Amino acid sequence: MGSNIRILILEDVPLDLELMEAELKRNNIDFISRCVEEEVEYRKEIEEFKPDIILADHSLPHFDGISAMYIARELVPEIPFIFVSGQMGEEFAVEMLKEGATDYVLKHNLSKLSHAVKRALKEAEEHRNKKEAEKALIESERRLHDLNIYLETIINASPFAIIDLYLDGRVKSLWNPAAENIFGWKKTEVMGKPLPFLDDNRQPDYEEIIENVISGEFKSDMELECAKNDGTLIYTMMATAPLLNVDNNIQGVMATFADISGLVLAEKQIKASLEEKEVLLREIHHRVKNNLQIISSLMSLQSEYTQEPETLKMFQESKNRIRSMALIHEKLYQSKDMAHIDFGEYLKSLTKMLSSFHREKKDDVNVCLNCEDIFLEIDTAISLGLIVNELVSNCFKHAFPGSRKGNIEINLLMIGGKCKLEVVDDGVGLSGDFDLNHTKSLGLQIVQTLTMQLKGILEIDKENQTLFRVLFNAN
Repeated sequence: MGSNIRILILEDVPLDLELMEAELKRNNIDFISRCVEEEVEYRKEIEEFKPDIILADHSLPHFDGISAMYIARELVPEIPFIFVSGQMGEEFAVEMLKEGATDYVLKHNLSKLSHAVKRALKEAEEHRNKKEAEKALIESERRLHDLNIYLETIINASPFAIIDLYLDGRVKSLWNPAAENIFGWKKTEVMGKPLPFLDDNRQPDYEEIIENVISGEFKSDMELECAKNDGTLIYTMMATAPLLNVDNNIQGVMATFADISGLVLAEKQIKASLEEKEVLLREIHHRVKNNLQIISSLMSLQSEYTQEPETLKMFQESKNRIRSMALIHEKLYQSKDMAHIDFGEYLKSLTKMLSSFHREKKDDVNVCLNCEDIFLEIDTAISLGLIVNELVSNCFKHAFPGSRKGNIEINLLMIGGKCKLEVVDDGVGLSGDFDLNHTKSLGLQIVQTLTMQLKGILEIDKENQTLFRVLFNAN
């Protein structure tokens, strides 16, 4: 029992008050008390003192215990009310108990007072606890009801079919309106039965899914082909989760289905459209390559009408530039990726073509390729291909005069998001007064122009070997 119990005493005889308090103290009841004799004081102390229990004499000069009991029943019905009187008969006491008194104690038998107070307080606490428990239960039931309504609204409004299943795969209790709309069966037609939209061909896949869920797995994004009530085949996206009871044991399976037939159809149409466009794009690259080859052939025919070495040289160099571009379109035509080209593979073909053109140097000059797997967009690849064509052609033409032997090295790699191309030769080198900005070489002017188109940097190193380096963003 808690300390400092607040006791309101209705008593007009000081000796009786002293005896009651002494009896309570003798039984080790810690309390504070207020004593009143009139109704006004009584009402005030009920409001301000807020007693835990009321002890009242039956009869006072200006007030009485019966009226006090009715006032207490009205204002603080949960507070115990005990009559302590020397004038109460047994029949009257029983009548007061029926009217709402908690107990009664006769003044000539105050030894029972402490027991009566303790019992009344205990019963009052139990009653309060019971009321609080009942209130909490009612509130819990209300919240549970609201939650059920909330969940039911969500389930019924969901565009996805929501179904709960027994462990053997039969429909248990949930088959929402979306399930009726998607599959065509009413709820009454499927309760307690296996899922009706699965045929013998799809049943093994479904059984495997259920077995995995029963083992505790959550499954999502599983495509399942289903048959509607009218026999129409639809594609669904299925997700499943185990249903657990209060003991954390699996008691069923929750399954949701989304009709993705429209998405599947759109995907097939997009795929077919992409395949058609890919065929067209390949045909375009093929025709561009053929047209460039025609231009090259026309230049070859035109070159037959001149015998001037410089003119013939100009025709051949132009043909090589055209062939380097045609080679890009040929590689794209052969590639699975219509937007990007494997530039390392392209360089192998380009250097082979240039070596074939300069076949008089084939035994004297060795070409070495060091290329990472780098894929470039078509515009970047054409520009870089022309740069390599000019630099490697210059090496063949100028770096190894006569029967001089040597090496041409081509390096292609990525460094921190930038692409680095290097063309290096160990030939005779550049003249001491070489100035790239004032060169009259058409090839090097082309290299400079294309480097600017790539928004790159062109560097030259003439120390030990001749090195041309191009740095640019590959993206």
